[in-house]
Amino acid sequence: MYRLSAQGVIYLTLLITCMTTGCDDGRIPVFPVRGKVTLDGQPAVGAFVKFKMINGTEQTKWMMPQGTTEEDGTFRLDTYEIGDGAPEGTYNVFINWPTPEEGVETTAPESLEFIREKYANREEPQLQAEVKLLPESETDEIVLPTFDLTVNEYFEDTSDE
Repeated sequence: MYRLSAQGVIYLTLLITCMTTGCDDGRIPVFPVRGKVTLDGQPAVGAFVKFKMINGTEQTKWMMPQGTTEEDGTFRLDTYEIGDGAPEGTYNVFINWPTPEEGVETTAPESLEFIREKYANREEPQLQAEVKLLPESETDEIVLPTFDLTVNEYFEDTSDE
């Protein structure tokens, strides 16, 4: 016959409690987040979208929910798992494309360096978003307004003729 010490009884009780009721894994709750990115009015395909919380807590300041845009410019954010979403809060948003590789077809725009300077600059963020579940929402999915990136205005000829 086996005898458990007082400490063993405590551990066994905790184990049984976790198995029957579930244990808190310490994760900050996240909500599904969906958005869209356009570049001069067209879907921004293959862009990386990263969110960095403004004034995050000790638990959230290192979190960077992120996603990649699809053919139609839409994205879903990932924090812990694919498509799980992001914690509630206000975020700076950074958008960039991967560097094109020679011989590999890419969707990166020709003005990639300008986009990086304007929309992926961590020192001077241009975009913000609020992830907040509204009480009147019919689902727990948060749909963000479209991020419309512009580069055409930068490259227009402004010289006098």
